[in-house]
Amino acid sequence: MATADVSPPVPLRQRVVSIWRSIPFQIAIASGVSFTAPGMWDALNNLGAGGAAKPYAVSAANAVLYALFAVVCVAAGAINNRIGLRFGLALGSIGYPIYGAGLYTNNYSPTTWFLLFGSALCGLSAAFFWAAEAAIIIGYPSPRDRGFYLAIWQTAKAAGPIVGGAINLGLNARTSTQGSVSAGTYIVFIVIMCLGLPIALFLSPAEKVQRKDKTLIVVQRQTSWLAEFQAVFSLLVSRRILLLLPAFFISYFYNGFLSTWLTTYFTVRSRAFSSFFSNFAGIFSSFMIASLLDRQSIHIKTRARVAFSAIVLVLTGTWIWATILQYQFYYEYPESPVFDWFQGGFGKSYALVFFWNFGGQAFQQFLYWLVGQYATDISSLSHHCGILRGFEALGQTVAWAMQSEGNANHFVSIGLNFGITILCIIPTWIIISELEHSHEIEVVAEDTKPVGDPDTSV
Repeated sequence: MATADVSPPVPLRQRVVSIWRSIPFQIAIASGVSFTAPGMWDALNNLGAGGAAKPYAVSAANAVLYALFAVVCVAAGAINNRIGLRFGLALGSIGYPIYGAGLYTNNYSPTTWFLLFGSALCGLSAAFFWAAEAAIIIGYPSPRDRGFYLAIWQTAKAAGPIVGGAINLGLNARTSTQGSVSAGTYIVFIVIMCLGLPIALFLSPAEKVQRKDKTLIVVQRQTSWLAEFQAVFSLLVSRRILLLLPAFFISYFYNGFLSTWLTTYFTVRSRAFSSFFSNFAGIFSSFMIASLLDRQSIHIKTRARVAFSAIVLVLTGTWIWATILQYQFYYEYPESPVFDWFQGGFGKSYALVFFWNFGGQAFQQFLYWLVGQYATDISSLSHHCGILRGFEALGQTVAWAMQSEGNANHFVSIGLNFGITILCIIPTWIIISELEHSHEIEVVAEDTKPVGDPDTSV
């Protein structure tokens, strides 16, 4: 009598390793670090000036942070290729709790040197973090899933400020004046930031990651450190990257002015509300953009053009809106207004913050997706992402430096944001117009291991 062919059960260790090496697990690890490190950093800065009463010292510290970030990040992609993305991610998480400690000491026992030290260390480590994180999120999944996993990552990053904002809102809800947030707010954030390093060490090396189709991710490291840096320089001076530099530069430029806007015109609890609620704007826009960019039935060029046009429309609209409001605050109000939550004038002023986050996060996700279409392997992606984040940080260096002066004219910041946004449209459109479906073909190496010989090494 014939018997049914019953496959032997898969060993528990093999099942655990299979989950550990899976794409969802890698994205979960990267998202977890994003939640604890830059997510909490964003939560602090969404308070306006890192929760401080005055924005100027914190703006100067953030200018230092982004200056070092910009210089190191371009090279960090090459360094991460040599040391591995796991260690690049772990190294990148070290500076964030030191930055939080600097904000804490500056607010309650003014020590500007420690604030600047924490900012400098955070800038150096964050360069490695972002070059590694972006390469993981774009390079580990299949091309057709990139938009979705980018949205998951952006959601995790936004969840940090949402959770942090909820904590902050609970601790500061009764503070209806301007000023600093409570000490407990900083302590909670610093503790969460410390979790980034141990979480990062659970990431699998790219060579061992298992996609659903059992193919491996291509890793093409250069033969030497010098060759890695030469590859980065060659990419940096390429026509495609040079045309995209204005978009890289302006993509997060708004963040410095947003911080000053919150500190100048909103009470502590209004800023706490903003640090909680504004991040939902980024989540909404991330999934909206992802649903379009991953839609394979629409030509890739059409998807890119529609997405970019919508983003530019939102961003230019916010700067026109900001100009109108700023004119009113300067010339039509008897004194500089301070809005408490849900009081007169709060809605029209806060909605601007919401749509800055909505358009800004969508722009970020679009740029990551765009450079991902032109990178052929994880090492190339690491170079691309290092350059993207480096020039984005250069933009933030200028933006935060502009906010470090107490008498800065807000119209200058608004004009620069609007002008450079317009300036980036034509060169970015040229690169978009060169996209073809061939850019979404997976470049992978077939796993040629014999069946039954799974990789169970850590």
